[in-house]
Amino acid sequence: MSLNSTPRAVVLAAGDGGRLGAHTADLPKPLVPIHGRPIIQYTLESLARAGVPEAVIVTGYRETLVHAALAESAIPGLALTFVSNPRFRDGASLSLRAARAATAGERFLLVMSDHLLSADLVRRLLETAAAGGPRDSFVAADRSPHETAYIEEATKVSLARDGRVLAIGKALPGWQALDTGAFVFAPAAWEAVDAVPEDCELSVICGELARRGELFAADVSGATWYDVDTPDDLAAAADVVPA
Repeated sequence: MSLNSTPRAVVLAAGDGGRLGAHTADLPKPLVPIHGRPIIQYTLESLARAGVPEAVIVTGYRETLVHAALAESAIPGLALTFVSNPRFRDGASLSLRAARAATAGERFLLVMSDHLLSADLVRRLLETAAAGGPRDSFVAADRSPHETAYIEEATKVSLARDGRVLAIGKALPGWQALDTGAFVFAPAAWEAVDAVPEDCELSVICGELARRGELFAADVSGATWYDVDTPDDLAAAADVVPA
């Protein structure tokens, strides 16, 4: 795959969604409905509209339900494949590692199944990444104002003047943007994955990429996105996506 072609996506959908309480008692988090449709469906449709040809879905918790639901709701233009993370109760790094072979040594788009992302956000991220160097990875970063409660829960990004990411995490002393949960990882990003503990959060991997000077921000300010973690988030997200 050339640097400028549209990469496949890796969608992390393995977690148990425990913070959603009763909503995930009978359903895995990706299948919890908003307006009667699974959370994951919204982002998969956005990927298709942005021209992404394939999504590799990493499953774990009650994964047979996820497989069956997505098999019944085919999205034109988006091929789906699945890989399993049996250690889905550990850090998200394990889900990313499970998809390594499926990325075939190429650039890939990394998104979360519980982050509602618009096609516009995905396109802007991909366009920025296509102009980067072969070792450059990117995080879709939002500089728009948000409510204080939402900011407190969000992962923040500290940026240099040239757009390089200096630090990423929930508690930064100074920051300029929010991490929307969408990335483009270069093949070189696996070197950072190998350099950090096997079981960790994605922010640790991104922090290592930042330390190496290989993580940059793609400005997606104004694009629609929403991170669904709690029942309150689920209710708020219903106002973000179309019924």
